[in-house]
Amino acid sequence: MPIYFFYGKEEYIISGEINKLKNKLIDPAFMSVNFRIFYSPTMDNLIEICNTAPLMFGNIVSVVHCENYFFKLKNKKIDFSDDQIKSFDFALKNVSESNTIIFVCNIAREDNKKIDARTKFFKVITSHANVKEYNEFRDYSKEFNSFAISMLKEKNLKADIKTVNYLTQQLGVNLRLIDSELEKLKTAVYPEDKITIKDINEYCSLKENFFEFADLITGTDKNAILKYLDVILEKKHPLEVIALLQTNLHKLLYLKTYEKEKSAKRLAEELKMPEYPVKLMLEKIRNIELKELSNIKHNITQAEYNIKTGKVKNPEYYLETVLIGGFENV
Repeated sequence: MPIYFFYGKEEYIISGEINKLKNKLIDPAFMSVNFRIFYSPTMDNLIEICNTAPLMFGNIVSVVHCENYFFKLKNKKIDFSDDQIKSFDFALKNVSESNTIIFVCNIAREDNKKIDARTKFFKVITSHANVKEYNEFRDYSKEFNSFAISMLKEKNLKADIKTVNYLTQQLGVNLRLIDSELEKLKTAVYPEDKITIKDINEYCSLKENFFEFADLITGTDKNAILKYLDVILEKKHPLEVIALLQTNLHKLLYLKTYEKEKSAKRLAEELKMPEYPVKLMLEKIRNIELKELSNIKHNITQAEYNIKTGKVKNPEYYLETVLIGGFENV
């Protein structure tokens, strides 16, 4: 089938599928001529893309981004009349076997948008295309580490399962970010092909990890708190760490304030987070009083002020002391 429709939030996988088809169908010598990308073209142009005749240079692959047909971009959404939809339907029925069309609708990871499957445009495309939806992995997905291992193999890299777990914990489930960091690691460890946790700490841009920062805030294991803090202080200034703590404290305070009034689903929507992590966080803070969280926020805010005003000679040690509760009044 020469027509495809890829949509969803996992842009990295969609991009990979497009590259596979492109490399399979097009002669590399004619790639610049026979591979084309369009962004929300007019209906006339859409029909022209469908009617493109075979060329002497072989197969044609056209990628048609159709985000603007489903969602408002810059407060504008492209709509088509019934007659235009009928013409489009007829054009799709007569697409040449050598003319492959890939319709793409990327959805931003942070958006809660969904394609409206009731629209006539969606129904026409899906009636003719090989349709695949690619949603982003969740933090709790069992398949995620297996996919991360396959990404390492594609780059001819190796790592034990402990290292892979650490990589995904630190970088999260954004495949585009992981791909970028793996490229960095591949260059850094060359001519070796095996990466370690030490390499990740040294060369990767570690991401904010909501759960681990929450553990810093709410945890009782002081050794674990200091161990994790030592790792992030190697990469970030104490004020950067405080900024991340403040962000997560805001989320925790919000969850604690409304935990009895709102459902986990509602809280997840309001914080723009997946529902499952919110449920985990609600469980984590269940036995912590709102006043206790407020006091922690007060202490961290005061610590930020003391560091910024130069009242502290050793910010790293000072922050460690604050987080393990060494100062009653910071």
